[in-house]
Amino acid sequence: MSIEMNIGLVRGLLTLILFLAFMTLWALAWNKNRQADFEQIARLPLEDQDPSQDLPR
Repeated sequence: MSIEMNIGLVRGLLTLILFLAFMTLWALAWNKNRQADFEQIARLPLEDQDPSQDLPR
């Protein structure tokens, strides 16, 4: 019975740690301070590139 309680406790703590890590990463990703970075990255596919830059030298 003691082993079952220990395994359950370990699993519960691991779940809590992973949940807190997920929430931290989510909060960092959706932080208002990063909005300008995301807008710049979103515009990258729309920017024109000179085709000669893609050629190997």
